[in-house]
Amino acid sequence: MRSGLLLTLLAVFSRLVTVTSLTAETLDDLPEVVSEYARGERVLREGDYLEASRLFARLTDRFPDSKNVDLFLFNQSKADLYFGDYAAALHGFETFIRRFPESAVIAHAYFFQGNGYYLKSDLSRAAGSYITAFRLSHDQRLDDLLVASMIEAVAHAGSVTLGADDFKALDPDRRCRMIEPLAEALVARQDIAAAGDLMTLCGGQTVPDSAKGSASNDHLEIAMLLPLSGELQSFGEEIFHGATIAAEQYRRESGRRLSLVPYDTKGLPIDAARLAEELAGNGTDAVVGPLTSEEAAVVSAVLNCSPLPLITPAATQAGLTLLSEGTFQLSPNIELQGVVAAEFAIFSRHADSAAIITPTSADHLRMARAFADRFEELGGTIVATEYYRPRDRDFGPYVRDLKASLLGAKPDSAVYISDNGDTLDVEAVPAAIDCLYLPGVADQLRLLLPQIAYHTIDAFYLGSDGWGDDAIYRLGDNVTRRAVFPSPFIEQERSQEYVRFATEYDNRYGAQPQRLGCLGYDAVRVLISAVQAGADTRETLIAGLARIRGYQGAAGPITFGEHRENIELPMYQLINGAPVFLGRPNTQQGADQ
Repeated sequence: MRSGLLLTLLAVFSRLVTVTSLTAETLDDLPEVVSEYARGERVLREGDYLEASRLFARLTDRFPDSKNVDLFLFNQSKADLYFGDYAAALHGFETFIRRFPESAVIAHAYFFQGNGYYLKSDLSRAAGSYITAFRLSHDQRLDDLLVASMIEAVAHAGSVTLGADDFKALDPDRRCRMIEPLAEALVARQDIAAAGDLMTLCGGQTVPDSAKGSASNDHLEIAMLLPLSGELQSFGEEIFHGATIAAEQYRRESGRRLSLVPYDTKGLPIDAARLAEELAGNGTDAVVGPLTSEEAAVVSAVLNCSPLPLITPAATQAGLTLLSEGTFQLSPNIELQGVVAAEFAIFSRHADSAAIITPTSADHLRMARAFADRFEELGGTIVATEYYRPRDRDFGPYVRDLKASLLGAKPDSAVYISDNGDTLDVEAVPAAIDCLYLPGVADQLRLLLPQIAYHTIDAFYLGSDGWGDDAIYRLGDNVTRRAVFPSPFIEQERSQEYVRFATEYDNRYGAQPQRLGCLGYDAVRVLISAVQAGADTRETLIAGLARIRGYQGAAGPITFGEHRENIELPMYQLINGAPVFLGRPNTQQGADQ
C-alpha cells in the first residue's frame, strides 16, 4: 500500500512543479491553435484530465504540421498519466521521445515516462528514465525532483540493481549530485556494497565507516496521514509539501535518512481510524495528521493505548490531546481563544465585570464558555450573556436585552427609572460594563458592532479570530473601540525560519507557501528537534516533544502546554483600521487605553 501511495504523490509533485514551468509559455502559432492550446492548459490545471487529453489529441489531428506538435503530444500524454491511463501515457511518451529527440521538453518527457513506469511498479525502467532525464536536464527544479524521485524509488524498491555502469553516461561534473544522496539511501537500507560501487564514480570516495554500522539507528520514518484524494486533497497536499521541505533539509544537513510515508485518509474519519490502527502496529516512528478535527478525534482515540506520537497540524477542536497521551496539537485550540481573552481582560484591563454576545454555532459557544469559566475563575463576574443565531442579521433585540440587563430595566419597557426616580428613554441612556466579549464571524460582526455603538453600551471589546478581517477593520475605531482579539492567522513579521522555508518551497514548487504548508513543515521540524535532542524511540519522542518551549516555527511560535496543545496564541489590537501585534498570552504589555 505504501508504494502505490508514494508513487501517486510523486505524480502530483510532477504536476505541481512542471506544469507551471513548461506550459505557461505563449505559443508562436495560428490564433486558433494558441486559443485551443490555452484551453487545454486550463482544463489540465483544473484536473479534467480526460477532456485535456482529448483537446490536445484534437490539436495533433487538426494541425499535424504545427511547429508545436511536440507540445500537443507531450501534454496529451501527461493528461493520460494524471487520468490513470498509464498504458496510453507510456505509449505517448515513447512516441514523443522517438519523434522529437531535440524538443525543448525532452528531459521532462523522460521524467514523466519514469513516473509512468514507477506507477506501474516497474522501478528498474523508472530509474533508467530518471537517469536519462537528469542527463538531458537544464532545469534546476527538474534536477531536484529527479534526485528526490530516485531516492524514493531506492528507498521503497524490493531490491536494488543499480550500479556504477548505470551512471557512467552522466556528465562527471553532475553525476555525483545524484549519486551521493542515492548512496546515502542505499546505506540506510543496508545495501553497503551497492553504495560503495556508486561512490567509486565520485572521486574515489567510499562509504564512511561510521555510516556502515549505524544506518538503522539513523532512520526516522514519519507517516503522513492526510487526504491525498477527494474534496480535501489540495489541503492535504499543501501540508505534505511543507513536510517534504523539512525532510529534505534534515537529510541534507544531517546526512541521515528521514522517510515521509503518505497514507490517504480521503478526508474520512473511518479511513483515518483504520489507517491509524495499522500504523500503531508497524515500524512507524511518528504520525503527522490528519487534517480535520473529526479525523483527528478518531485517530487520537484509536491511539489511546499506543505510544505512537501524533502531531495534528491544523485541527483546532479542544480536547483532542486528552484522547491520547501521544497527541500534540500545533494549531491553538478554539477554547484557548476564550481563555486568553479572559486573561487579558483580568490582567491587562483589570476588569471586574463582563458581558457576552455570542452566536450559537458550536465553536463560538465553546469560546464563550471558555471565556466565562476562566473570567469567573480569576474573580470576575459575568453579568449577562446573549445568544444569536448564525443566520441572524438584525441584532437590535439582543443588544436591547443586554442593555436592559445592565440598567436593571424590564426587557419590554420603553423607559428607564433611575436611582433618583427620573423617568428616561431607555434608548438614550448609556450603559456601562468593564468589557464585552464578542466572538463571531466577520459577516455578522460587521452588522452587530454598529448596533452596539448605536445603543450606547460603553465597554472595552474583546473578540475572537473572526475579527481579523478587512470588513471589521473598515468599520473604524469609533465602532470597533480598539478591540483586542487573538488570532493565529494574521501575518506577522516573517521569522527567519519562515524565510528559510519559503525560499526552499518556492524553489521546489514555484509558489509561496500557505499556512498549511508552514504547519506541515513545523510538524516535521519539531519531530526532528526531538530526535536531535536524543529521542530514539516512540516514548522518548513523546517526552521530547512535550518539552518544546518557544520553538520559532514557520507558522509561528510553538510551546506545548500541560495537555500537549500549542498555547502560543498571538494577540492583536485594532488601531486605525489595522491589527497591531501586542504579544502572546502572558507576554503582552497591555493595550492602548
